[in-house]
Amino acid sequence: IASTVIAFSKSEYIYAIDCLSAVADPPRIQDKNHKVIKVFYGETVSLRCTAKGEPTPVITWMSPTNRVISSSSDKYQVLNDGTLVVYKAQRFDGGNYTCTARNNAGQDHRVIRVEVLVTPPVINGFRGTTNTIRVTAIRDQRKMVDCAAKGIPTPRVMWVLPGNIILPAPYYSSRMTVHSNGTLDIRSPKRTDTGQLACIARNEGGEAKLMINLDVKEVVERPQIRGPKTDSMSLTVGNVMTLNCSYEGNILPHVTWILPNGTPMLSGARLSKFYHRPDGSLIITNPSVSEAGMYRCLGRNSAGLVEHTITLFPGKKPEISNRYTSPVSVMNGESICGVILSRPQRAGRYTVLSNGTLAIQQASVYDRGSYVCRAGNEYEAFALINQQFSFPSPLTMTVYVKMYRIVYLHIFYPRKYCLT
Repeated sequence: IASTVIAFSKSEYIYAIDCLSAVADPPRIQDKNHKVIKVFYGETVSLRCTAKGEPTPVITWMSPTNRVISSSSDKYQVLNDGTLVVYKAQRFDGGNYTCTARNNAGQDHRVIRVEVLVTPPVINGFRGTTNTIRVTAIRDQRKMVDCAAKGIPTPRVMWVLPGNIILPAPYYSSRMTVHSNGTLDIRSPKRTDTGQLACIARNEGGEAKLMINLDVKEVVERPQIRGPKTDSMSLTVGNVMTLNCSYEGNILPHVTWILPNGTPMLSGARLSKFYHRPDGSLIITNPSVSEAGMYRCLGRNSAGLVEHTITLFPGKKPEISNRYTSPVSVMNGESICGVILSRPQRAGRYTVLSNGTLAIQQASVYDRGSYVCRAGNEYEAFALINQQFSFPSPLTMTVYVKMYRIVYLHIFYPRKYCLT
């Protein structure tokens, strides 16, 4: 606004003076909406605050703790355009930051909320704050136990040994080392190292703990089978059968039986006719022909796996060794023995002996004809039929017997005889 001022001096001269005066404009911050900025732990974040006004506003920032932020420090920097830069965001850097713009005409402010993102530690991929595992080591053999901790920020790892001995990562000694990745390296485990260890990982997001039950054992040898690796047995129908599977070694293996149909049976398991006893043997109750086949016994420990197989095959089919190609002749009134397979019994003049022989006492012409010898078991039946007996004239008797070959025996006087 321009104006003219008339001033009088002592010499009565008149001076015209033009004065220019300005009207002040209060600050106005652009984009005043409440804003939330998320930043990962350790990263840098920029907070913008642009203001207009007359005269030009001065920008100041307040931290979440209500302290004025200096224009330049290791943690913060305020740029010429009013932007606040926060370096290496920590968890305590989260909160509300207030931007204030001031000039002679007034002030304006804006609040920006910063959230610092952290993730709690996770050890070896296990979820939850505490997990427990079992680890086996062999005496005097190097053992490495992993403790891979992940999180934002990177977790700090330490091991707690029996006796409350704390080993941070990294740690180096002649027998034990904790590598920078958290792995515990035991160069020569001893039986005294057996016990519970703890790997602890911490960061600003929380704490995770992995409990390790360490068991230091003697040297484990691969299981050794007692006896041959393969065996075969004849299946006995109806009788209890026991398949033995025993191993040698300082640490006995875990035994698993595999049935012919592929079904596995662990120690102590029962299935239909089968029972896997804790001593490793397999019991088959009341077996039938359908139980024939190959049975596999697997012995496993930390050193390896061995296999013992037992094949059950059906029993032999019955065979009759005595075969006759022509009639058997006998004197009237004499005795004759024929072959059958049955239990011992007697019926009048007929007697079945324990070896399967049929004895006919005081044979007569009425006994002539065809006799059938049958032999059978659960696998198959076989029959010898039409064994004929004839009666020639007195004092002469001819017997035809096949025992690997035909033998002709001629007798010219009556006597007792028996065919076998």
